Amino acid sequence: MSGISPFDLQLRKVNVAEQLEKYLNEARKIYDACVKEGVKLLLYGSVGIYSVVKENKLAKELITLYRRNGVQDINFMVRPESRDKFKEIIYSLDYTPYIHLEKTLGHLAGMFFKEDIIVKVYYSEYMEFNHIIPINWNSNFTFDKQDLLLSKLQMHFPTNKDLSDIIALVLYDAPEEKILELTSKDWGLWKDVMSNLQKSRELVSNLITDEVREREELMPVISKLIKLHGKIMNSPKAESWKPLPEDAKYWRDF
Repeated sequence: MSGISPFDLQLRKVNVAEQLEKYLNEARKIYDACVKEGVKLLLYGSVGIYSVVKENKLAKELITLYRRNGVQDINFMVRPESRDKFKEIIYSLDYTPYIHLEKTLGHLAGMFFKEDIIVKVYYSEYMEFNHIIPINWNSNFTFDKQDLLLSKLQMHFPTNKDLSDIIALVLYDAPEEKILELTSKDWGLWKDVMSNLQKSRELVSNLITDEVREREELMPVISKLIKLHGKIMNSPKAESWKPLPEDAKYWRDF
């Protein structure tokens, strides 16, 4: 089941859409301050996805469904060479670092606090999550649509929140070329992407069954998920695409 009912939606006290808008405005302030100083960074995660899909009413509503307690944080990827300058800027904006993380892993990641807002940052050229994926650094403000979608499709243990993000991005017609290219070279990535597309279809079906959304408005989503699944399945595979034994670990811990 979807884990959500129409009655459940009526009981919610957190206005997730308002919170997303607030966090998006704060992310923009951080981004603008960094760009002014030559720091290259890109927004991703829930706030980044909201920024891209918010003009689509259904996509916007879908990404709020499984965020019952609101938005957790703002996520940025910062190029490693900009790490020290980024820290100077985030401190100048009255953010306080999580000291333990700063002392132990401050060269790789950071967490910064200001009032009720948390900013999480990774310093890397790549998405180094459950799978390693190159980032289009020519994008502005956020990961581009393909990278936002890949950041969710590559997850090995997705939650319904992540699956609803996939659905919203597929609904918004994210490009597919990079997804097809990477999954045709890497069997492990292919396996998790295919699994998450199937899980997303199941979640859409459950939202319809539980009468959270109408069948007519979600049928286009199911169609797009099926088409993307088929394209990845039928895409020619490179020599590097090699299935591993059933019990082999093919993902990175993250």
